[in-house]
Amino acid sequence: MGATEVNSHLHEISFIGIETMKNKIIAFDFLRALAIAMIIPAHLSNFLSFTYLKLALYAVDPFVANMGLGLFIFMSGYLLYYNNHSIKSFQNVLSFYRNRLLRIFPLYWAAIAAFTLVFFIFAPRLNSGFEFPNAAHVFSFHNLIMHVLGLQIFLAPAYASPMLTLYFVGLIIVFYAIYPLIIMLSKSSKQILLYSSLIFLGCLLVSRAFNIIEYRFYTFFPMFVFGILTCKESLFEKSMMINRKNPFVQILLAALPVMLVLVIVLGSRTTLLLDPKTTFTIESAGSGTIGSSTVISMLGNMANSLGLSYLILKFIIDSVLLNLFVIIFCVLEYRFAMKFINNEFSSSLSSAFTYVATASYCIYLFHRPFLALWNSVTHFISNPLLHDVILIFIALPLLVVISYHLQILELYLKKHLFHKKATHKDFPFIGYSNSSGK
Repeated sequence: MGATEVNSHLHEISFIGIETMKNKIIAFDFLRALAIAMIIPAHLSNFLSFTYLKLALYAVDPFVANMGLGLFIFMSGYLLYYNNHSIKSFQNVLSFYRNRLLRIFPLYWAAIAAFTLVFFIFAPRLNSGFEFPNAAHVFSFHNLIMHVLGLQIFLAPAYASPMLTLYFVGLIIVFYAIYPLIIMLSKSSKQILLYSSLIFLGCLLVSRAFNIIEYRFYTFFPMFVFGILTCKESLFEKSMMINRKNPFVQILLAALPVMLVLVIVLGSRTTLLLDPKTTFTIESAGSGTIGSSTVISMLGNMANSLGLSYLILKFIIDSVLLNLFVIIFCVLEYRFAMKFINNEFSSSLSSAFTYVATASYCIYLFHRPFLALWNSVTHFISNPLLHDVILIFIALPLLVVISYHLQILELYLKKHLFHKKATHKDFPFIGYSNSSGK
């Protein structure tokens, strides 16, 4: 093969690689946009006025929101490994922590300030229709310090009470803290799985001994590890070749609707419509299994026969169902995105995905205080349906626009303050490409 042919071949390989990366960028922007689009409607029920619309959202929340969060966590593990698959020295570890925390904390601290102002300091003067649960304790000085340090998941429940929404940042920080240890110890996928399992069991022992490490760590950690393994083994690309005639695959596909029914029927809010004895409060919003007296009795009997407490059995059922469904959901959505969302896709839709993906971190952090302030300003609208239509079709698009420009401003400031390019391609909430020039 001559030099010209070699150069041509290398150029073709390079072009294919660039095209593949462009496809992945568009696909991940789509997945980020999809994830945040699943989370926000689930939280809207706290700010809506029309009864039937609130109940419709109650019926599918919290599992829709948890699926969106699971998708973000999966992408976090995937992208962390994609960009940081080799951590070999203490200096690498320090550099990893510095870069990750620099990307997370500035806007997160701003969100803590916004939550404190809107839901605690000025809450009595605002007529938002939303009362923050256990606000006096959650916004105590000690608990705020725990959140500022990002320790709310690690030290809960003994020493911290995680806030609504912002608990997720503490969860990501714990995953980031563990990640270098997993990568430095592991040379293969089997070792990643082994050491992740040992860390999981070790955390369980620490949790039992000291009453720390909140339950959501155990709920979402398998999804994070699955994202790492998927990137390492390119499982999704291989799964594109799955033979649908395989009996196991057919059973799995047939079981998906059943699993969806299970996770929704076991949702606390569905029983609000079905069982008058249901106990429902906002504190139970994140609970997976239902508050139905009938099902509680059934699970209680099952727990007794297994020698477990009801709460432990409830947690196991919640975690297993959620992990199974969200992992399968991630597989299907990634396959869909990689197959249909690529550089040949509509440019206007691709731009929309990138816009929402770039804004997604700020949307997630600030949507609760923003909607509370919006309700406070528009409380004079007496018609519930009109109030909700305005909120959905005016307030939410405005939230996206404000969040996008706030994200761009934050990236611009970091770029100039730290004299480096403010890339953000490996954080699941933030779009791949540097959008500051848009």
